[in-house]
Amino acid sequence: MSPRGYRQSARANAVHDTEQQIVDALTALLGERWFDEITLDDIAATAGTTRQTVIRRFGSKTGVLSAMATRMDASIRAQRWSAPAQSVADIVTLLMDDYERTGDILVRTLGQEARIPEFAAVLDRGRKGHREWIEDMFRAWLDKLDGQARRDRLAQLLAQTDVWIWHLLRRAQGHSAAETHRLMTQAIERLLREDRTH
Repeated sequence: MSPRGYRQSARANAVHDTEQQIVDALTALLGERWFDEITLDDIAATAGTTRQTVIRRFGSKTGVLSAMATRMDASIRAQRWSAPAQSVADIVTLLMDDYERTGDILVRTLGQEARIPEFAAVLDRGRKGHREWIEDMFRAWLDKLDGQARRDRLAQLLAQTDVWIWHLLRRAQGHSAAETHRLMTQAIERLLREDRTH
């Protein structure tokens, strides 16, 4: 690589690293406080950069939020489709791995949805991705049903696999990750067994 090409590559890497640090900063701050309590100066200080750099890279606090959502969405998709799932327990394992990493911040974000308009697009994207994943993971069960029965079962599966279920079991009730996995698996298996008894 020529000296000029090397400098351009190094500059591009530095920009990417700075942007990553800024997104990481917002993610960390959202774990501690509400979105409307976080300022651009807070993000910059946590990222070890300046307010102007944050504005130059993302335009606004909402721009950083959008970048964070895009990165989180890509990470969730990569993790959830990372391994084949042959059973309900396998599916819940993939789900638990995701929620153990992202569940707390997701719940905190959901808690702000009604008062922070910027969260609507972020959460809608997440719900759409979750629905696609559930339809794919449970296709073998869903394809045995038709019409309203299929729609009902999908709605029930979406409810049983929602992050709030994880939150209630792990945080509100204090179950371990292993216990939460067992309880979620049992509830879903019981739901799917109904299809074999009708």
